[in-house]
Amino acid sequence: MLRNSQLSYGRVARGLHWLCALAVIAALAIIELKGFFPKGSAARGALSYAHIQAGLIVLLLVLPRLAWRLGNPPPAITPAPSPLMKQLSHAGHWALYALMLALPVLGIAFIQANGREVAFFGLALPALLPTDPALGRPLKEIHELLGNALLWLSILHAAAAVWHHAIVKDNTVTRLIGPLR
Repeated sequence: MLRNSQLSYGRVARGLHWLCALAVIAALAIIELKGFFPKGSAARGALSYAHIQAGLIVLLLVLPRLAWRLGNPPPAITPAPSPLMKQLSHAGHWALYALMLALPVLGIAFIQANGREVAFFGLALPALLPTDPALGRPLKEIHELLGNALLWLSILHAAAAVWHHAIVKDNTVTRLIGPLR
């Protein structure tokens, strides 16, 4: 089933969720790994390139994911969560979507503000900003701050899934991955 049903997410929603998750994990892991290499080294440059590509993949995936989400209501959680838990869940999910949109855009902006080209696997992206290193620095700081927020929100998201499955024993996780045997 491609579309969401009343009981579970469809193949499209599942696929987009896990592809986004993998791209986010890759971008976060790569940028953390980059710190272990000296500035100017080939390895550090390769990791920067890989981080940018992973971030651009996140951007390319989150756009159809948002469109699909808006057109396909999520299946109900059984038993139903409290109104507060439902609000927290919605806030967390929309914050994740916002971060998955904002971080790649900010990344593109600070790189271009610093006078460098951004390319997606060799295809140059159009310039969004003129060269302005004074603007590039605060954009990079915001990008890094929001990147840390995405890291911690992703950890909280995964922990909440485990909590729902192991403690609350609702269908939050099985709606997305199917029954666990």
